[in-house]
Amino acid sequence: MYEFLLAVHVLAAVLWVGGGVTMHVFGRLATREGPERQLSFTRESIRIGNRLYAPLSVILLVAGILLVDEAGYDFSAFWVNVGFVGFLVSFVLGVGFYPRQGRRYEEIAAGEGPSSEAAAAVYRRVANVNAVEISILVLVVIDMAVKPG
Repeated sequence: MYEFLLAVHVLAAVLWVGGGVTMHVFGRLATREGPERQLSFTRESIRIGNRLYAPLSVILLVAGILLVDEAGYDFSAFWVNVGFVGFLVSFVLGVGFYPRQGRRYEEIAAGEGPSSEAAAAVYRRVANVNAVEISILVLVVIDMAVKPG
């Protein structure tokens, strides 16, 4: 069971975090391609986030919890809590921040156009928050591999 849970947890982490890094890079490239591409990328990333990354994050969490239990690790261990905090940050952003900002961006793009300064400001804000989130998730991956403390 340990090997199975570890494989599921690692695979989910690779797809979720690696995909998040890739999406972030694509988002930055969309900035160079112009406002219309940014709008298209935003729509694509919302679809992919809801259909792929959200379920992967839940699979990752469940497999991680079962893995900690199966391996006999202590849930109060520092490295386990770092993982929970990283997940929580990403979950809150995924449920609260990104959907709200996506709707705001869509509204501004529909009213003022995707090339408006207001639309660009929302897009930049989301990209910057996402850069922080991705950094946190990469640090969580390192934390899980090293298990400090």
